[in-house]
Amino acid sequence: MGLWTLTHFYQILPSFLVFLVISVIAARTLGKCDRKIRFIPLQIIAVVLLVLEVMKQVNSATGEGGYDLYSLPFHYCSLFLYTLPIHAFYRGRYSHLTDAAALGCLSSLMLFMVIMPAVVYSDGNIRGYFGSFGDFHTVTFHNLVVLYFMLTVALKLYDFQKKRDLKVMGVFLAVYVVIAAILSYSLKVNFHNLYECNVAIIENVRRAMVEKLGVFGTLIYVVILFILTILFAYAAYFLTRLVVGLIERAGKKGATGDVATPEGAEGTAEETESCV
Repeated sequence: MGLWTLTHFYQILPSFLVFLVISVIAARTLGKCDRKIRFIPLQIIAVVLLVLEVMKQVNSATGEGGYDLYSLPFHYCSLFLYTLPIHAFYRGRYSHLTDAAALGCLSSLMLFMVIMPAVVYSDGNIRGYFGSFGDFHTVTFHNLVVLYFMLTVALKLYDFQKKRDLKVMGVFLAVYVVIAAILSYSLKVNFHNLYECNVAIIENVRRAMVEKLGVFGTLIYVVILFILTILFAYAAYFLTRLVVGLIERAGKKGATGDVATPEGAEGTAEETESCV
């Protein structure tokens, strides 16, 4: 399996452009609204993701051959089923922790979709979109998560605190990989590519290590993936901070060039009141 296919290009490029337009429109219409209002689009997406997951579980349970263990929600992208509803609805004492975990996962998927979308879902999933619920769910789910990420950035529903965020992301993903590894090898199901790798070159190396070193080869592979999972999330996080910083600086430069007038100020106040 490669990293990109022409089918991915035809599906991802127009989809992401549409998401970008939606995010820009959302920023212009809801950007000055109260924080609770700005969370509404994210809450809708979070609910849709949960509904899709329920449909997926029912479909798997009622399919021929019985329940498919691969449908169990322990994949990396299954983390969005837990983090996004909490991020969208929970504003309690520990929301800064759950928000950091959600942002780390969102950034990771976004970077994955840019670099290696074929690892996330195959070109076969795209071609079978209208013919199979499994394909429909896979493509729709991941694209909705990308839209969620873009809206989070566009509506400024993030709070960067580097030291805190890195600690939370590191601990959260470390716990996840340990759990996923235990389940992968006990159930013999490929969660998070821990049981085998979807990238052919890496899978060949993994098999060579296992053949030569046995269980130690497997342990080395899992430890390497453990480390890379966290490092990749860190890289995605810093890249997101960089992009957000560039957007904010561009916005400030544009605002500096505007000449404020009493009429303009009054219009801004009315716009804010209509949102709150």
